[in-house]
Amino acid sequence: MNKNQIDRGSEDYSHLFSQYIKRGARSMTDIELRAISEASGGSVLFPIIYAKKFNEMLGDDAVYSQVSKMIVNSATVSVPIITSTRTPMGGFNVQKNPGEAGTLIDATTTATQVVNPTIALPGTSNTGTATANLALKRISVMVVVSNELLEDSVGQGDASVESFIVRQAAQDISKEINKQIMLGNATDTVTAGTSTVLGSDSCHGLASTLKRYSARSATTTTILGASYGNWAQAPTGTSNGIGALIGICNQDLLQPSYWNRCTVIFNTQVNRSFGSSMMVVANQSNPMFITEQKVFARPFVWADLSPAQAGTTNGAQAGEYLAILCDLSRYTFFSTTEGVQITRLVETLGQTNQTAFIVSMRCAGVLTDINAAFGVYRG
Repeated sequence: MNKNQIDRGSEDYSHLFSQYIKRGARSMTDIELRAISEASGGSVLFPIIYAKKFNEMLGDDAVYSQVSKMIVNSATVSVPIITSTRTPMGGFNVQKNPGEAGTLIDATTTATQVVNPTIALPGTSNTGTATANLALKRISVMVVVSNELLEDSVGQGDASVESFIVRQAAQDISKEINKQIMLGNATDTVTAGTSTVLGSDSCHGLASTLKRYSARSATTTTILGASYGNWAQAPTGTSNGIGALIGICNQDLLQPSYWNRCTVIFNTQVNRSFGSSMMVVANQSNPMFITEQKVFARPFVWADLSPAQAGTTNGAQAGEYLAILCDLSRYTFFSTTEGVQITRLVETLGQTNQTAFIVSMRCAGVLTDINAAFGVYRG
């Protein structure tokens, strides 16, 4: 935090921020620039009013709006991950709270101390501890504004250019956050992690996390039976991709407590099947299956779950998820107290008479309860 920075909620800050956006750093004195910079000569933070608008626009996303959010004031964060198996009938598993002394007893057995399970850290190898250490990394986008809009904003004294930047940056960053929540640090991408190094994505994706916990996924062959590797191959009048999903609601796969709060996330690569085989059994006229953007009364959304096939029409490939069911409130998204940062590039895009801005935020995300999600991938 820059000790020379003035209150981001004040009119003085908003005035200096507006001057920086419309005229650039060269139009300001060193004292004025330090007053709104994250650090001396560094990026400029959004005023509180625009930071709130930015977060409100992020919240419009169907996935991001459901995940749990936490503000932190450090570059790293440690978070406990629940990885134990299903809750046994007639008892419960417990863990020690941080700093709590004493011995915890499993109610299903006689005088047996509960052992915290070792887990696989998402984005690393299949070994780890019960705590995931996350580094908050920047997600940045470039917003290009016409110089005409900049000049009009200066002359009229309004905030049209700031609103445009907030709106465009929120849309682009939201798209990237959504993608990372689904696929971050996934295989088949350049950001994949190794046994010793975390991937370069800010967030750990649901798909990559489920792959590291094989008990949290099933193949289409397992769900549909026989040798069906893709839902579209389900024969008329028999096993059906959508209809088979309801079988996931049980203690061994997705516990009813999670099912009742889950969102069904369909891979965009299988949407062509909705009008054919997948709808043969799950009839469109039957409200139990699909009505008002819901499946079995659970909301569903579309997402890109095929990193190797993004933007193609080849359909999901072997090993790629066709659907993930997840209680998204069990996914935690962390961001910093510094908020959203913006840098106006010194050089304008002369050929197109535009000025470019870099907008970024530091964040991280992880599924903190492994039992809250279950995926079906193509066999």
